[in-house]
Amino acid sequence: MTDKWKDILNQNSSLDPQKLMDYLEGKLSDKEKHEVESVLADSAFMDDAAEGLSALKDKQKIASILFELNSQLHQKTQQRRKRQFTDRLPFPGWLVFTTVTIILLILLAFIIYRMYTTAP
Repeated sequence: MTDKWKDILNQNSSLDPQKLMDYLEGKLSDKEKHEVESVLADSAFMDDAAEGLSALKDKQKIASILFELNSQLHQKTQQRRKRQFTDRLPFPGWLVFTTVTIILLILLAFIIYRMYTTAP
């Protein structure tokens, strides 16, 4: 199996994804089962992952499903990073509007001041 499909299960866990798969397939000894069950009891994320994976009928498809999930997750995060970067690039329109408004107000105040101070 490739290592890429394991990424989604490595979220702050001391449980190896391969060990979780072996647990779900019943390939572990009693001691190892107890270790996995204690990790599952401590981690809601891993418990949910184990519950979801155990609900799958075809265990052979788990690797391809996890690989697909990781690919989609990577693609979404790359799109978000790209969008956040491009959102910062253009010059903000509100800054231009505010600057022009302040300049016009200063100009208007100067004209009014000059009209009242130079009156005959």
